[in-house]
Amino acid sequence: MPFTKLKFLPFLLVVILFASCTQSSKKTEEQYLADAKARYEEKKYDEAITNYREFLKNYPKSGQAVYAYNQIAGIQIENLKDHLGAINTYKELAASSPDSKEAKQSLFMVAFIYDETLKDKENAKQAYKVFLQKYPTDTDPNDKMSESAKTMLDVLESGKSIEDMIQEKINKMGDSAMSPVDLDIKDDPSGTPQSGTNKSTPNTSDPVKKDSKVPPTNKTSEENKNAMTTPQGEIPGGDPAKK
Repeated sequence: MPFTKLKFLPFLLVVILFASCTQSSKKTEEQYLADAKARYEEKKYDEAITNYREFLKNYPKSGQAVYAYNQIAGIQIENLKDHLGAINTYKELAASSPDSKEAKQSLFMVAFIYDETLKDKENAKQAYKVFLQKYPTDTDPNDKMSESAKTMLDVLESGKSIEDMIQEKINKMGDSAMSPVDLDIKDDPSGTPQSGTNKSTPNTSDPVKKDSKVPPTNKTSEENKNAMTTPQGEIPGGDPAKK
């Protein structure tokens, strides 16, 4: 029996030695990222992506994971023109960090690439709908992605251009601003204007008295036009991934 154990001893030593070498060969986070950056600067884009992928495999919970995903997608878009690959990378990012702001941007980018780069309108519509199911409104006043996604989806479903839709909104607001107001003005015996509910206007039939504290209002039609409001918000004119 002791002899049998001795026969297996060399095998166990080899296994232990191999495991030890494997552990020591594992690079740190910084080494993976530095190597990926070096390969990118050498224009070895596939090797750079490989380094980022190995980093994500070995350190999936790292605080730099989102950065690595974005670097991969950026290389796929800018250098390899692999837009479908970038779409898959953005989906991976969103799945790995579902509650992050980067997840929202990633899902928007999926729809945006289908729409603006690949001109795949059907997949773009579906991607915008998926995005809006999760992010129906913008909670950050500086973030307009949900608003933009709604506009983009409206454009795709209506067949109209963004410019046409903006002009329709301006025209609609203009018509509303120029609608006549029903002023129910009655003068009391003292000459003071009396109004209906929430309605008031100066009594133009009564000359302005010298001691009146309210000056006469003589707005021109041009001033009234300038007082009209216009819709707020911007339509993205470029790729949100570029910062």
